[in-house]
Amino acid sequence: EAGADPQLQSQIKQLYADPRFNRPAPSLWKRISLLLVTAFLFWAAFQLQSPRSQPKIIHAERYSKDFKYRPAASPVITERLKDGVVRVRGA
Repeated sequence: EAGADPQLQSQIKQLYADPRFNRPAPSLWKRISLLLVTAFLFWAAFQLQSPRSQPKIIHAERYSKDFKYRPAASPVITERLKDGVVRVRGA
């Protein structure tokens, strides 16, 4: 640009000459290794994830004999045990 401010031109040249703003690109092996590590972490996260299947319910009584027609009289409590089994209590 022929009509641009000479002070602006010198500032732009200083900007291009400053190494803080013109960093070299990382080497190819560093970029590839970053992608491989990221892919490995995603793979490991999916491998360590527990399977999402329906848990086995070992006990369930929805209505008690005394309050057969009032199902909200006592709450139903679900409890997940250490082995993944769900215990349902209450009636």
